[in-house]
Amino acid sequence: MGYYQGRALRTERAPKPQRRSITGRVLRVLVVLAVVAVAAHLPWDGIRRRLGIVGDVRVEGLHYLDAGWVCRVAGVRAGVDWLGLDLPRIRQRLLLEPRVARAEVARVLPHGLRIRIVEREPVLLVQHGEPWEVDSCGVLLAPLAAGVVADVPLLAGPRFDRYPAGAQVLTAEVQRGLAWVRALAAPDLQLSGQVSQVDVSHADSTEVLLMSGTRVLSPPWPPAHQDLQALRVVLADLQHRGTRAEQVDVRFHNQVIVRLGKPDGTPHAAWSGPMPARES
Repeated sequence: MGYYQGRALRTERAPKPQRRSITGRVLRVLVVLAVVAVAAHLPWDGIRRRLGIVGDVRVEGLHYLDAGWVCRVAGVRAGVDWLGLDLPRIRQRLLLEPRVARAEVARVLPHGLRIRIVEREPVLLVQHGEPWEVDSCGVLLAPLAAGVVADVPLLAGPRFDRYPAGAQVLTAEVQRGLAWVRALAAPDLQLSGQVSQVDVSHADSTEVLLMSGTRVLSPPWPPAHQDLQALRVVLADLQHRGTRAEQVDVRFHNQVIVRLGKPDGTPHAAWSGPMPARES
């Protein structure tokens, strides 16, 4: 008879699953309830005020404005609720200010705030009872302080007393003035720093007054770039020779007519094209 020792003859019993202790489960439930009860009685508002407050406000992009003014307009300061800040509303407050062209507001970990703005850059002064400023888009800007304005040319002729700060004024006179500012600021000309006033009083001509006292007579709108280059060459040559021109006329294409500022009645001298100035 054979001797069989296979698994079929074994009568092993499967281990019985351990029964969880009812007492252990009750204890765990009691611990959870105790934690919830303690958490419910903690002064969360006080903890949030101590730990979730604005610690630092960083303002970027300033040129004419100062950080204190920006924070007052935005309504933020160190110590306010960091998590409760309404960033879209803060940005909207800033954009309502005429001197702010664009604004970005963001939280900075662990409890900082960053405000990045783009200011409107004044390019012209205008008459508004006192001098006010206009940016390159024609937006009217009130002075930051009484009598304090940017060192930019005055747009003579029109008055702007009836316009409030922040209004965009794009009358024909303003557009002419802005066109002159852009034309004279060309990198190869660099004449904008020499301009004191742009007079657009007359519809058929514009008069540009230079810092030296020289009056430049021109068509209503800026002439061709070639003619402005000729003007630059003539002015540079006169300055090099120490001679001041009383009047320079660029109303005619490819021609610069100069009247020298001498008391003996020196006749007009004319040059065609961008040629160095010479007395007749």
